[in-house]
Amino acid sequence: MAGSLDYLRWRGDLTFSEKPFNSVDASLLSSIAYLPADSSANGHTLKEVAEKLRNLPSFQHQMHTETATEIFLLPESPRIGNIKILDWTDKLAKDPHPLQFTAATFSLDSDTIAIAFRGTDGTMIGLNEDMGMNYLPEIYGQDVAAKYLTTIAEKFTNQKIFLLGHSKGGNFAQYALSAVEPEIQNRVIKAISFDGPGFFHKVYTSSGFTASMSKMKTYIPQGSIFGAMLDHPEQTLVVKSTVPMRNQHDPRRWSVGRDSFTLADGLSSGSRVIRHALINFNNSIPDQERGTAFSDLFEAFENYDIDELNQLTSNKIVGTYRFGRVFLSLEPQERKLLTQVLSNIWNSYKRNMTLPLMASNYELYPKSNDSNKAPVFYEFYDPDRPNLKLPESVQRKLK
Repeated sequence: MAGSLDYLRWRGDLTFSEKPFNSVDASLLSSIAYLPADSSANGHTLKEVAEKLRNLPSFQHQMHTETATEIFLLPESPRIGNIKILDWTDKLAKDPHPLQFTAATFSLDSDTIAIAFRGTDGTMIGLNEDMGMNYLPEIYGQDVAAKYLTTIAEKFTNQKIFLLGHSKGGNFAQYALSAVEPEIQNRVIKAISFDGPGFFHKVYTSSGFTASMSKMKTYIPQGSIFGAMLDHPEQTLVVKSTVPMRNQHDPRRWSVGRDSFTLADGLSSGSRVIRHALINFNNSIPDQERGTAFSDLFEAFENYDIDELNQLTSNKIVGTYRFGRVFLSLEPQERKLLTQVLSNIWNSYKRNMTLPLMASNYELYPKSNDSNKAPVFYEFYDPDRPNLKLPESVQRKLK
């Protein structure tokens, strides 16, 4: 299966005037937002940044990763390597709310810029922020993203704008579009999300979201997990990927054909089951209780000086010991609730793992790869709106 890094080898010598900016280019810039750069990169090209990163001793530990390959290819691929960085902003804060935020602004040509929002990194603050997205309609980082877009739009007043992002960054890109003033919305060409988690009903029915939704586009892999967390009312395409489900979150592992992603027939059975399990989880425990439990859990991580996820995952024995100490430091009621959360997800998965294969329930699991034809995730999962009707096509098939 050819991917976006193969695309860099195939098409990296073509300028944007020869072949216009496309979804694969957008995914590459979204992954580049994860590079360990900072504001000192402003004014430099991606080629220059990549050459500097290649000389870092820490880079030797990444030699066999997709990131290392990307860094090697950028200097040899002027299409992406010659892009200039106009701004690189990093913010990491615990107060007033958890915030792990990185955004980079790139110059595509004299008339167009692209803003890429980074997804979740390996920090506990970033993971805490992610947990909040699962039960809070809006989080602090989304507003930070909207303010960043406003600041950049005011600084570069004549340029059209692409908004991009992977995972949480894709959510930020589309939320920012929905939250800014109409005159800025009018300058945005597209807001593209790569396996972003989607939105709550409260957000995607807001006036700003509905007014700008036609400019939103989302790509999710056929085995999507994180992208299945919430609803996608915007145009959503399902992309082929042959790697295991747990690795499909990385767009560099999605199938590419020439200048675009290769579309799948629909979400895999495993992804649909996980979607069902997540919905059950979202509605089995009150939001406030979950919020309190997760807040206390991450406070306990902080008390034990655990601020990076790899402190729990790099060594299984040490990681299990550290997590055990954190877990036992919680109050009994909180331990019980967190155990219930994990049990509910697992039990829901076990109960529903065969449902997509049952003809009578198959239509309850969205299959379409284009929400212009049918929504990828149906709203009838929402228990707060029990009178919401299924699409007529689905009702007919269920009779």
